[in-house]
Amino acid sequence: MEGPISVLKFGSSVLTDERAAARVVHEVYNAWRDGHRVIAVVSALAGETDALLAGARALNPNAEDTTLAAYVAQGETRSAALVGLYLDRAGVPAHVLDAGAIGLTTTGGALDAAPTGLDVQRILLALSQRPVLVVPGFLGRDELGSTTLLGRGGSDLTALYIAARLRHAPNTTHSVRCVLIKDVDGLYDRDPALYPHSARRYVHASHDDVLALPEGIVQHKAVRASREYRVEFGVGTVGHPAPTRVGPGPSALAQSAAGHSPVRVALAGCGVVGRGVHDLLRGLPDLFDLVGVAVRDVAAHRDAGVDRSLLVDSPAHLLGRKPAILVETIGGLGVAADLVRAALDNGVHVVSANKSLLADRLPEFETLCQRTQARLCFSAAVGGGVPMLETVRRCASRGRITHITGVLNGTTSFVLDELARGVSFAQAVSLAQRAGFAESDPRADLSGADAAAKARLIAHAATGSWITTAQIRCTGIDAVTADEVTRAKAGGGLLRLVAHISLHARGPQIVIEPRALDATSPLSRLRGEQNGLIIELENSSEPVFVCGRGAGRWPTAQSVLADLFSLLNSNRSDPAAPPQSGDRNTHTTPALEEVAA
Repeated sequence: MEGPISVLKFGSSVLTDERAAARVVHEVYNAWRDGHRVIAVVSALAGETDALLAGARALNPNAEDTTLAAYVAQGETRSAALVGLYLDRAGVPAHVLDAGAIGLTTTGGALDAAPTGLDVQRILLALSQRPVLVVPGFLGRDELGSTTLLGRGGSDLTALYIAARLRHAPNTTHSVRCVLIKDVDGLYDRDPALYPHSARRYVHASHDDVLALPEGIVQHKAVRASREYRVEFGVGTVGHPAPTRVGPGPSALAQSAAGHSPVRVALAGCGVVGRGVHDLLRGLPDLFDLVGVAVRDVAAHRDAGVDRSLLVDSPAHLLGRKPAILVETIGGLGVAADLVRAALDNGVHVVSANKSLLADRLPEFETLCQRTQARLCFSAAVGGGVPMLETVRRCASRGRITHITGVLNGTTSFVLDELARGVSFAQAVSLAQRAGFAESDPRADLSGADAAAKARLIAHAATGSWITTAQIRCTGIDAVTADEVTRAKAGGGLLRLVAHISLHARGPQIVIEPRALDATSPLSRLRGEQNGLIIELENSSEPVFVCGRGAGRWPTAQSVLADLFSLLNSNRSDPAAPPQSGDRNTHTTPALEEVAA
């Protein structure tokens, strides 16, 4: 897959403990959703490098530097694997590779080395297979292949070196940006913790001005490397759309002092997806203030760990708590429709994962949004954690889409895979329910109605027009037999419930039906609950393919959270910052301009 590359470095100020790795996922996911391929460079968890080094020296005060480096490297490699686990839980396809795998070679001492080489083609190959690559910062390999450390500020140096080598590679056409993700939203002319009302944030900071600041947020080694490598970088934090840009002068300060209050969010529903959203929001108290959670059984959710002060037994009570954003994960058409309508009518933004509601009422809701200026975001309604709607909109902005083919329902894929293993249909459905991929009433999944609703929303994203039910033909998997699955497998194919969307000038058509996929189709690589989409454009011979986990608590909750970030950042534009462009319903991070070679 072509597209811009974001090199995002996450330091120990972000990776404070194991659970903090979830914050890395938010930023990586938002960049992927914006169409970027992502290289996440991660430091060890806070304090772990110093603890490892002290422990090694206590064990052997005379240890050789190469042995110390090999021991201390555990911190970074463990952190990279941990981030990989969280990304996998969220349904984000990622590779985790070490310094040796990406050919990051160094020279100098084993504890304070400098990078000298990188296998750019290996990195591009990894990104062509999966959109995210996680690598440990601070580590390299010498000419013998021994582990080396890049010294204090080494993870920043790793990120800058990777970005520079990708940016300046011969015959490259890749747009590359580099952002160092910290625990503050940028660089300031003075400490904002000590001077909260007078500290001014840099929109752009020159190398010289950053070198004149006390070392801390950014190591001076990284600033000097930026100048040497001729590559700009950003300094920002999770959830902030516009990092401070660091490069050649002149510097520019923001027009106003720092300060953003958390956005008030109400959550309707706390089931499989809703509880995931709840847990993610509670991990981001600096960004989101969860003011209410509507559930059927207050006692059950209180006993399960939800703060009792948040719980209400009626969704209608949520709007009385004055949220800026309502998250709807109830499902269905009745109560959910009334609640979404009331929220939009009162100017409250809405994030919904309810594909059946949106496929039924989207024109009505769009009219309400136009009248009240409220926004409706529903990325999670299609593809779970896979940014399908964003990818379709991005493709449509490049030219006319002619065909879209996809596997849109993870439940049916899971059931069909179980049938292929010899499990009965009833058992397969039960297993899908226990795994959290199927609802207690799975008829919408099995009949194809769920896939049809998603296909309708995809067609709307591609064309801007509304698809009527007369333009949809739907056949589910409820009549599929084990023999049909076996025959498809024996023929080298894979049986899937496939959505085919034809977008001809004479009118769009949607067909949902079980199909045996040819082994050469990218969709045949999907397993279990994975979803995928192939998008064909009139002016391109190369189709666009996007895939990932399309069902389950964490992938869907991550997509909901990305919509929340989009709404959060829509009101955070800085008058001194460069203008942004793009779909207002996407989380957009301005690309950092690179210094010409």
